[in-house]
Amino acid sequence: MIPSIKPSVDPPEGERFDSGNPKGAASPKVATSPEDDEDPAEVEYEGLEEGKENSGDIDKPLVGDKKPVKSSAPAPSGKVTAPSGTKDAALLKSIRDYRVFFSSLQSYKIKSPSIKGKYINEKAPEKFSNTNDFLFSKKLLENVLDIPATTFDELKDSHTRFMDIELNKFVENYQLSTFGNILESDPEWKDYHGSSGYVLVGGGKYSWLSFLVIKQIRATGAKKPIELFISSSKEYEKDFCENVLPKYNARCNVFDDTLGQELKTEFNIGGYQFKMLALLSSKFENVFYIDSDNFPTKNIDYIFDSELYKEKNMILWPDAWARTTNPKFFDIAGVKVQEKKVRYSAYDKKQAELAGLKDFKPASEYDFSNSNFHDFEGTLPDPTSETGMFLINKTSHFKTLLLCLYYNVFGPHHYYPLLTQGSAGEGDKETFIAAAHVVGEPWFQTLKQFKWVGYVSQTDNSFKSKSLGHYDPIQSLKSTGDIDLVFMHLSYPKYYPDWLVNNHELIYTELGDHIRMYSSINDNVGYDFDLRVMQFFTEGYCKEYGSEWMGDVLSYVKETEWSTEKCKEIFMPHLKWLKETTKFKEEPKK
Repeated sequence: MIPSIKPSVDPPEGERFDSGNPKGAASPKVATSPEDDEDPAEVEYEGLEEGKENSGDIDKPLVGDKKPVKSSAPAPSGKVTAPSGTKDAALLKSIRDYRVFFSSLQSYKIKSPSIKGKYINEKAPEKFSNTNDFLFSKKLLENVLDIPATTFDELKDSHTRFMDIELNKFVENYQLSTFGNILESDPEWKDYHGSSGYVLVGGGKYSWLSFLVIKQIRATGAKKPIELFISSSKEYEKDFCENVLPKYNARCNVFDDTLGQELKTEFNIGGYQFKMLALLSSKFENVFYIDSDNFPTKNIDYIFDSELYKEKNMILWPDAWARTTNPKFFDIAGVKVQEKKVRYSAYDKKQAELAGLKDFKPASEYDFSNSNFHDFEGTLPDPTSETGMFLINKTSHFKTLLLCLYYNVFGPHHYYPLLTQGSAGEGDKETFIAAAHVVGEPWFQTLKQFKWVGYVSQTDNSFKSKSLGHYDPIQSLKSTGDIDLVFMHLSYPKYYPDWLVNNHELIYTELGDHIRMYSSINDNVGYDFDLRVMQFFTEGYCKEYGSEWMGDVLSYVKETEWSTEKCKEIFMPHLKWLKETTKFKEEPKK
């Protein structure tokens, strides 16, 4: 069990963490450590509700500080006093090693049995958010999960107490103002405040995928520093972290083994929940989180400095799916849902057309029985969110992240099911927007939904969806027409060698012809995206190709008879074909 205040042995002192302070001021000391198809139509959605200021960024290279960040290490250096109003050194230590964020969560633990998969009849339907022939009414959504009255009461009590006690305690008692282990009274606050960077989650095979994304970030010309979160020292790979990543102005952020094990034992933290630990332990105030299979298509540094981000301090991207949150979630969270329609849907438009109307019915003619539940005041709007990338300010949205941590710690058995009810993508992805909605902090979700990216197969003339292309949030404010793609989420396939080979993603099985999976976006992004990604893949995986083989630094990339054979038979010939057939003869200038 994680005690409220648990003294621990001070980690060894290492090199200073250069946060990229433009003035070159002293940086915090750190410890060293070893260590987841439809027609190819673009789906658009209008009418999303919009969920204060950030103060700059950091660009200074992290190269030269080759030591990994030890997440549990005290952030500030020099003399530090306890928070105003306390004389408790143990409390200060628990802030520094992050235990303060978890020590009291046991008080809010849900003891009732899991509601995951406990359906009255069946899970919530998987429908696209622009579906016009299905009604997600309040009655339908509140009769998916079987939630016993005792479980509901316990969830409501836990959530209410967390909101009333815990959120205020962090600000008033602990003097914390950001989602991390630094205080405004610390000398290092001036370097932290306004700092910006990218955060990915690595470890094992995810370090391989993240490396490809890191190379792409730099290929686009982006300059912001990068952190790669590693969940334990067992996943830490010394040469990769200390010799390879610094070349890309990137570093490993290794989470403390002892705290990690305590969280595993106490709350079974893992999987989706590592995202919250990566945010908590990041040395950036403004975090652009990116999944390890999600490739920016262009330099996105500008989003940090945009007026949109300065206003909202939280930017999200939409997923494909209709929202299926159980209405009881809003009761549990203390959010009043009014029977007052505030949004129209594709379903409403279709019903108006069937009734021979030229326009929607007046909002006053709708009630919970004849409208999608999530079109009423107080609810979260369609579509759902895709949190394979998001940008957030850890100070302005401190309460959002505290509540999001609560939702994720108790997510797998209770809040994930409540928010999605077994429909597509159940996991952490709705916890961020839900938390911001509940605490009343602003957010913006990109107004143009996404593009199915793939190709028409020569084998059966059907469209094969291979990626989701996500659009520029700033451009989406002015138009949902022809705007820039800024992300390619390569979920199917992910660039694991065996996946590419076993599923014949690169070459037709019988025809023997090569496949260009993403050609439909090339004119939008201005280069051959297949070629770019395959170049990075082959450089890192095929020793015979040379350049930057990762077999010496990443355990996932091993020189085997299979890898040598597939490089010669598939990967290198495919790269050669892409180069010979591309219409983009030169890579774009950075």
